[in-house]
Amino acid sequence: MNARWWLSGLLALALAACTQQPLRSGSGQGDSLAQIYTNLGLTYLQQGKRELALEKLQRAVEADPDLPAANHYLAETYQQLGQIEKAEQYFRRAVKLDQENPMLRNNFGAFLCGHGNRDEAEQQFLLAAKNPRYETPELAYENAGTCAQRIPDAEKAEQYFRTALGINSKLPRTLHQMAALSYDKQRYLPARAYLQRYLEVARHTSQSLWLGIKIERALGDDSAVASYAAQLKSNFPDSEETRLLEAEQK
Repeated sequence: MNARWWLSGLLALALAACTQQPLRSGSGQGDSLAQIYTNLGLTYLQQGKRELALEKLQRAVEADPDLPAANHYLAETYQQLGQIEKAEQYFRRAVKLDQENPMLRNNFGAFLCGHGNRDEAEQQFLLAAKNPRYETPELAYENAGTCAQRIPDAEKAEQYFRTALGINSKLPRTLHQMAALSYDKQRYLPARAYLQRYLEVARHTSQSLWLGIKIERALGDDSAVASYAAQLKSNFPDSEETRLLEAEQK
C-alpha cells in the first residue's frame, strides 16, 4: 500500500474505509507549502498525535484552502477529536473540491453512516462504487451493506453484500455478514457455506466461532458444535461469547 494511503479511524465503526491522498489542486508556492503541512499533519495523525496534526493541517488549509487532501485529513482529525460538526464541514469541503475521488466519497460515507445520516451515506457509497476510477468498488458496496444493517434493513444489506462478493468473492467481512444474515433468515445450510468460505480467507474470531456454534446447533451437528465450543474457550477465554457459552452450560 502506498505510503500516502491510510486506514481511517472509521474502521472502528466496522466500515472498510481506506483513504487515498486526494488529488492536489492549487498552484505555486502556496500549494507547495500546503502540501508540506498536509504531509506533516497526516504523519502526526497516523502516530496518534492529534493536536500536532490539527496544528499542521490548519496551517495547510490556511496556505491553500482549496487543497482537498488538507481538508480531508483535517476532517479526520476533527472526527478523532470528537468535534463532529467541524469534521463534517471539512469532509463536505473536501468532497466538493475533489468530486471525482471515489475513496474520499467512501470515507465521507463511512463518516455519515457512523453519525446517523445513513441515506446520504448510501448515496456516497454508491457514487464511489460506480466511479470507474475506483480500483476496489467492492469496499464501497460492503460499506453500504454494513450501513444498511444498522437501519436495520436486512434485504438491502444482503443486496449490497452480494454485489460486493460478485466483484470480490474473498471479502472476509462480507462473508461473515452473509453467514449471519443467512442464519437470521433460518437458511442454515447457506449460513454454514458462507462461514466455511470465510474460513478460507480469514482466521476465526470469537464472533465467528459463536456464529458457527449457533449454525451447527440449528443443523443438529453436535460434533461441530463441540469443536467450535472448544476453540472458543481455548482461543478466546475472556470474550463475551465464551461467557455466553459458559452461562448456557451451567
